[in-house]
Amino acid sequence: MFVKKRTIDYLMCSGVLWFLVMILAYIDETGDTGTNLTDPQQPIFVLGAILIKQDQWKSLEDQFRKILRDYFNGVIPEDFELHTIDLVSRRGFFKKATLEETFQLRDKLLTLLVSNTIPLYYRKIEKKRYARFCDDNYGPGVKIDPYIMAFPFVSLKVNEQLKEHNDLGIFIFDENKSHLDIEKSIKSLRLTTDDDLKMENVIEKGFFVDSRKSFAVQLVDLVLYYVRKLEEDKIGKHVNEIHRQTFSTIRLIAESLDTYAKGGKILDWVSAEAKK
Repeated sequence: MFVKKRTIDYLMCSGVLWFLVMILAYIDETGDTGTNLTDPQQPIFVLGAILIKQDQWKSLEDQFRKILRDYFNGVIPEDFELHTIDLVSRRGFFKKATLEETFQLRDKLLTLLVSNTIPLYYRKIEKKRYARFCDDNYGPGVKIDPYIMAFPFVSLKVNEQLKEHNDLGIFIFDENKSHLDIEKSIKSLRLTTDDDLKMENVIEKGFFVDSRKSFAVQLVDLVLYYVRKLEEDKIGKHVNEIHRQTFSTIRLIAESLDTYAKGGKILDWVSAEAKK
């Protein structure tokens, strides 16, 4: 089954109609330095979500594991977890890998998402500009975590996609993230009186999973790493040619929410929430 039993029990108790398509929205971030917006090594924050249909989930996991079995000569290490930074730096499980082997694994995993038509929606925040925005709108020294600013962009876009296809969805996060602020945002967007910002097609709470046990969280981590490199390249930060090789594939997978039509209303909503 594609989610834990406690999730299934919750959905059944909530009266969810199982003949509707359920979409799993896996959410992760990269370049997260919290409210430290001056780190020159990580000038961009990115939050994104990949959407997987319930009837795709098992097949996608099987394909993911086959790619890894092939890489590890038939046996995936018992405690293996795909950390993109380990793959890029050739450390941990990849310390004996050649550059060519890491390129091949990277490209096979990215192609997996393209071939299965798995979309990713993301919101990037350029930290220096965002720091000025916070100073201008909330006062000197007041900073809102970029995660909290980006989350409504991503979550409302996901809800928009669900609504368009008459689907229901679940948000799934890496359990290392703080539950409190995320759950607060989900609840506020579900209960808002503004129909443009109301999130009605997402089950009312998020679920937090151990990334070691979730192939999809590992995949979104991989994609977002290269999305961040793409966005860093756009602002003139030097990006290694090795990373630039992924850009054409990333553009097939990822859709930026920089010009999202609801952006203005979202900024107003975040400002109002910050004052509560």
